[in-house]
Amino acid sequence: MLNFLNNNNKLFNLKNQSSPNKKIILTLFILFLFRFGNTIPLAGIDQEALKRSFLELENKNSIMQIINMYSGSGGTNALVTPFSLGIIPFINASILVDLLTAIIPSLEKLQQEEGEIGRRKILFYKKILTLLFAIAQSVFLIFYLKSYFYDLGIFNTIITSLQLVSGAMLVVWLSNIIDSKGIGNGTSIIIFTNIIVTLIGKNVLNYQIDAAFIQQILFLLFLIILICISQTARINIDVVSARQLAFLENIEKNDVNDKLTNNFQVKDNGLAIKLNQAGIFPIIIAANIYPFLTFIGQSIFGNSKFLAVSNIFYYLLIIGFNYFYTIIFWDPEKISEQLRKASVSVVNITPGNETISYLENVVKSTSIIGGIFLCSILISYEYFKQIMGGSLLNQINISSLIILVGVAYEVQKTIRALYKNTVDLQTNY
Repeated sequence: MLNFLNNNNKLFNLKNQSSPNKKIILTLFILFLFRFGNTIPLAGIDQEALKRSFLELENKNSIMQIINMYSGSGGTNALVTPFSLGIIPFINASILVDLLTAIIPSLEKLQQEEGEIGRRKILFYKKILTLLFAIAQSVFLIFYLKSYFYDLGIFNTIITSLQLVSGAMLVVWLSNIIDSKGIGNGTSIIIFTNIIVTLIGKNVLNYQIDAAFIQQILFLLFLIILICISQTARINIDVVSARQLAFLENIEKNDVNDKLTNNFQVKDNGLAIKLNQAGIFPIIIAANIYPFLTFIGQSIFGNSKFLAVSNIFYYLLIIGFNYFYTIIFWDPEKISEQLRKASVSVVNITPGNETISYLENVVKSTSIIGGIFLCSILISYEYFKQIMGGSLLNQINISSLIILVGVAYEVQKTIRALYKNTVDLQTNY
């Protein structure tokens, strides 16, 4: 072990830009700055009065729930801070740009064909829209919590809005640093941190260990296993190369025993499609949009009428966004072209339009199945929570749990890959 440490200086050298340790330390430092910002109370608001009514505000259909998820303010003494908008404006901007990219050919070309320059332009558009969303959402939040402000004149409203907008843009900047120089996806990492802080603030593990508590823990572990399955499950499409086809044709011509053909496993070279190609982002996006739409729906139709269909609406959002992002990021036509260039074809499917059509059907059906699987986890949680009636389950939001498990899985996979690549480079060197 000592020899390994002594012979792999680059692995633990913080001066090395690609050092996994440096990336981890930088990520932790960025998160520290973000959490520190969440300890600064927003000027002009009665934080104590807000605390007294926080539990009433933080219900399933409240805007405060999403504020808590994306800013983690519930785990601090100050419930509303300059960082209260968190990463919400950037997520909304990203959704809109992705939708426009799927509709507008010029944006699609910019993203897919112009490489790094195109991606930077897309990111620039997202930042502009983030600013606009931050302004609109800051005004919305101010008027949502207007009863808790000391003085809500025009001047104070502008100052408060500037604080919230500045905080949101700073969070985006910190997230981009994690994306480029840290570990994992900056947006996911920030949300992950906020959820952890919020759970700590609720003292979710401060319970008496009894049979009911153990039962709830076992149920949560079962859900975590299901979540891991949803994030790792893959559907394999058998493919075969031109060389393999020639081999099989030669077998048929020479009337070789079928045993040899059966032992020839073309599926080992299969094309794997993740059950949830979009990962946890459908959950993040749906959890982001749902409270705002629910608030609007309740205002228009009333609580009783809208709440009757609100859960179904939430599940449809998850399935819809899982389908949408899968279609965007997994282009059957592009995959078909790549297979053709590599002289590889799908088994029993003619290359060209037939392959494109086949891949489209597989991708679409897989995305819907993946979305339904995610929704089944949510539904089972709500069902068993009612049956068990446990206080621990009441403190844990299932959407937050899915995000936690999904981000943790992706981060550990990224870290393992970084260390493996660094060790391989050292070995070759």
